[in-house]
Amino acid sequence: MARMEVAKIRNFSVVAHGGAGKTSLVEAILFNAGAIDRMGTVEGGNTVTDFDPEEVDRKITISSAVAHCDWDGLRFNIIDT
Repeated sequence: MARMEVAKIRNFSVVAHGGAGKTSLVEAILFNAGAIDRMGTVEGGNTVTDFDPEEVDRKITISSAVAHCDWDGLRFNIIDT
């Protein structure tokens, strides 16, 4: 991973009630930024941030997960809750 100036780093968390689409939003951000080549789905059990077997089985996020991508010269660190 290349070094990034602190001024160009953005950290944010996606927070909402269960089933609101937080994980799907993170997938869309990663896909549109080019960090992944296809979008996974919660129903398909193939999202970047829901990888634990229990999360895949229950189709919910149990533990927060971190993902990152670069967009327009900025580094986004995303926490999916």
